[in-house]
Amino acid sequence: MSESTWSSTPGTETFGAIQKSVAGYVLMPTDEEVLDCAAQGIRRAIDRLNTRPWNWLLTYDDITFVVSQYDYVLTSWFKSARNFEIWNTSEQSEFRLMYKPWGTFVKEHSDQGAQGDPEYYSVLNSNATGMVTLNAAPSSSWIAAHPSGRLLYYRKIQYPSATGTSLDVPSEAVAYLQAAAEGYTADRYAVTKAQAAYQRSERFHHELVVDDAHGQQNDWE
Repeated sequence: MSESTWSSTPGTETFGAIQKSVAGYVLMPTDEEVLDCAAQGIRRAIDRLNTRPWNWLLTYDDITFVVSQYDYVLTSWFKSARNFEIWNTSEQSEFRLMYKPWGTFVKEHSDQGAQGDPEYYSVLNSNATGMVTLNAAPSSSWIAAHPSGRLLYYRKIQYPSATGTSLDVPSEAVAYLQAAAEGYTADRYAVTKAQAAYQRSERFHHELVVDDAHGQQNDWE
């Protein structure tokens, strides 16, 4: 039942290396203020990437159901639903739960605490709660037949936590992050270089979107 998800092997360039390259674009690769601006530019570029669910951000959580428990913690920041497979005792997929946006979910399933057979799920502000919610609390008889499941979803890109950490993107996304950060930094320290950097970043972003769309054409059910 395993599904592969993307992992960086070998790792993409480190946050510190890209940060220094961005600062070098404005000819100040060691200036602390410029390096801080470059870091902000990289984070703003990540923010833009996080407005879209990318194929390479598909991940999953295997969930073991508990009687009367309808909230389950996620291990990554939720961006968009993919599917929720419900397994039998042999860990074979039997059916899927349907996803509903939170507003619709609350209106149509206001009694999540009641025991029953889950059919739908939703996520409320995963940045704060990190939980998926079922429309019904599983009963002991339901769990006896369906003890676990696999939630597949698109996660968000994480900000780099230290200069030595690899960026949380595949290598083909690094050029966009660097060019976008170069434009952001040049806007503040070398205005005449900003436009060229932004144009490069838009080209690289377009290439990422096209590549991702081609991947979706070979998507699976």
